[in-house]
Amino acid sequence: MHVLAVEDAKIPLRVLERNIKECGYTVSLARSGIEAWKILKAVHIDMVVTDWIMPEMNGLELCRKIRNTDFKRYIYIIIVTAQDGKKEIIHGLEAGADDYLIKPVDPHELQARIKIGARIVELERQLSERYNTIQNNFFQTIQMFSNLIELFNADLGGHCRRVAKLSLKLAERLPDVSEEDLPILETAGLLHDIGMVGLPVSVMSKKRTEMNADERKLYLSHPVQGELILNEIEFLQPVAALVKAHHEQFNGRGFPDGLKNKEIPLLSKIISSSSIYDNLIYRGKVPLEEIPEHLQRLKGYQLDPLIVDQLLDINFESIQDRKGKNFIEITLNNLEEGMMLAENVLRSNGALVMPGDMKLTGSGIEKLKNFHNLGCISNKVYIYK
Repeated sequence: MHVLAVEDAKIPLRVLERNIKECGYTVSLARSGIEAWKILKAVHIDMVVTDWIMPEMNGLELCRKIRNTDFKRYIYIIIVTAQDGKKEIIHGLEAGADDYLIKPVDPHELQARIKIGARIVELERQLSERYNTIQNNFFQTIQMFSNLIELFNADLGGHCRRVAKLSLKLAERLPDVSEEDLPILETAGLLHDIGMVGLPVSVMSKKRTEMNADERKLYLSHPVQGELILNEIEFLQPVAALVKAHHEQFNGRGFPDGLKNKEIPLLSKIISSSSIYDNLIYRGKVPLEEIPEHLQRLKGYQLDPLIVDQLLDINFESIQDRKGKNFIEITLNNLEEGMMLAENVLRSNGALVMPGDMKLTGSGIEKLKNFHNLGCISNKVYIYK
């Protein structure tokens, strides 16, 4: 436990130091709020015991500065003051102090209050460690499932990653999506098609209109299968509900439950819209300029009109962004060393082959040609003029 004692008067500061050391804690000393702040920025401090009245930066100002800064840990603050009125005490607590002591300070009371603070700091540390463990387990689980989808079908894995990314982009434009919703939305986007893992390749490669009755039944089961898989893990149950509903339609003709309009979770609507948009581009090979025509046909029928409007804006921005770039399309055989890639080169599944803004070397050009020969990328890339 490292305690910072802040007091502008020399003798009271030494008294604070002695009493804190008797508790068995490490002590740093500061004669002003400004000096204390420099120490806080440079040293790991667990607790601050500070006088209220000091020149330049007083104890309340120091409290507020600490509370307005993310130290990635909780710093316990005790204010020492000669002002014992109720109003002043409330001001100190509102500024961010956890406790207060009235001058003249009784050494035994000081040590008792410091030990209380130490217990709270330790509890905060334990809670933080447990939270980090839960977070790590969460992300490791998501990564495991995402890798499973990728291993099962690389194209499906790329589709899920792009859907998650586009879903977040859409969510930023929708006021009804809160900050707390975003991790759940991203996870559901990444895993929305996990129920397709294990489906026969013959089913995966067909359009729904091309499937026979048995194949169609298998395909229509994948949202429920996804829900069943994710429901096995308690912290993924909110995600499971979104995955189950990602094929519901605005007009109620979707599956598996025939939900419509407001019955469909907003986050599921976002994932559904992102998935359809991605499939138009990557599976349907629809040019960006023709996307609006397709989306308008789905607006108010399969997709929520409000989300379609935002998708149309995103699509328009993508068109403008592409037009505004100073690049040309060139075949791989015409590439030369020193040319600069203008856009990422991606495999059909969305995996990165080579990043944009990269100067091409002989080996880089050879790598691109090899990927093309394997059928992984197009024969054309974009380079800066």
